[in-house]
Amino acid sequence: MLFYIVSDRYISYLKKSEPRVMSNKEKVRVYHRKYLGLITQLNGFCYYIPLSSPKEKDYDKAGKIKADSPITIYIRNKDKLYGTLKFNNMIPVPESEIIKYDLNDEGDLRYKMLVLNELYFVRSNAARIERVAKNLYGQKNAQKNGEATKDHNLFLTLSFKRLERLCKKFSFDYAARGEVYSQ
Repeated sequence: MLFYIVSDRYISYLKKSEPRVMSNKEKVRVYHRKYLGLITQLNGFCYYIPLSSPKEKDYDKAGKIKADSPITIYIRNKDKLYGTLKFNNMIPVPESEIIKYDLNDEGDLRYKMLVLNELYFVRSNAARIERVAKNLYGQKNAQKNGEATKDHNLFLTLSFKRLERLCKKFSFDYAARGEVYSQ
């Protein structure tokens, strides 16, 4: 497993129709703070699972890292939290909009070490990560269109079917115009 970045133009495109898609924050990003994620295959699509930095809400009242949930895996090493994997915010992405993150290009040594620790965790937990992504994908898609849910995890999860339609439309529209993304 490797880390990837999704193009700003694709994120902007999705956010027009689905504002809950995590932002690339392109206006405030500095050179060494990338918005990284993993790629997995679901239903014939490349799905991007975004990473998020640790937040106060990731700890319980006693200051301990919370337990994993059906929508979040905490990237940790014993009592140190490096970040989280946000399965409820995973999105299908056309291959043309996926950029491989090259750790060798990272200029900030502290950030590079953080990413190395995250990468080690991800590779050590690859099977579990794939299983969580597949399970959440199946649960969300089993939900009927417009059906209300009492399951808080499903409520917080983006509509994968809707995003897949947007992904197909994006690919078709850009291919029809002969546009290619380059960074």
